[in-house]
Amino acid sequence: MVLLSFRGQRSAGAYPACTRRPGRLDSGMFEELMQVIRTLRRRCPWDRKQTVASTRPLVLNEAFELDEALRRRDRKAIAEELGDYLFMGLFLACVLRAETGLRLEQSLETVVAKLKRRHPHVYGRLRVSGADEVLVNWERLKRGRRQRRGLLEGVPVRLPALQQAQLIQERCQRVGFDWKTAGEVLVKVQEEVGELESELRRKRRSRTQMAEELGDLLFAVVNLCRHLDVDAEGVLKDANRKFRRRFEQVEREFQRAGRNLADVPLEEMERAWQRAKRRRPRRRH
Repeated sequence: MVLLSFRGQRSAGAYPACTRRPGRLDSGMFEELMQVIRTLRRRCPWDRKQTVASTRPLVLNEAFELDEALRRRDRKAIAEELGDYLFMGLFLACVLRAETGLRLEQSLETVVAKLKRRHPHVYGRLRVSGADEVLVNWERLKRGRRQRRGLLEGVPVRLPALQQAQLIQERCQRVGFDWKTAGEVLVKVQEEVGELESELRRKRRSRTQMAEELGDLLFAVVNLCRHLDVDAEGVLKDANRKFRRRFEQVEREFQRAGRNLADVPLEEMERAWQRAKRRRPRRRH
């Protein structure tokens, strides 16, 4: 299921742009983009040689670049990266048409029919009490059409591990296999920390067992993120960015003093690190 949300400014009583009456988007722009893609496929040697295999990583790359722009909430970057993402999706459709005969119209017809079928509370007479019931009904409809497939079979195996863990947990939550509160999940995190500590106290540590305990701990932490409505992959990226910014400040401080960081005692680096922590990052405008 595709769930989209955007925390943008809007006037009181206004609806998000995606809920307004269709036709506001100039269809000529869409056709112009399709014409550009067709022209590139005919006349550009690089675009002409692309295959489904070579286009797949390009689509993934654009998805990650869009995700990064969304994480930064950079409207200019979002506009650019969303355009690139849409371009790559349509470019892939053209490549698929050439290699497999699959038409873009077939994909559009399929997704429109699926969305209408899985939203009977909108396109039918079903009544729902809220978003949670929509998700439960969505999974029930999916299982009805895919009786032989398990709940987790559709989780992409090549997703980054944190995203994969969060998606697995979300799927299980839809059928009620979940903790009720974030407090319960925090207890589970503490339990996993205790199990790891027990393994570390052993005289003969098992690397295999430690790795398993660490995996369980990471999975539990992702679960806690989910219950707190936090994107685990995103907050870890934020933490990585913050660490890099502070460490680069430490590097620059010693470089200005003409010192090699490898020769600086740990205690001195720690003091520089604390100074970097106290500096506020520049705000984006």
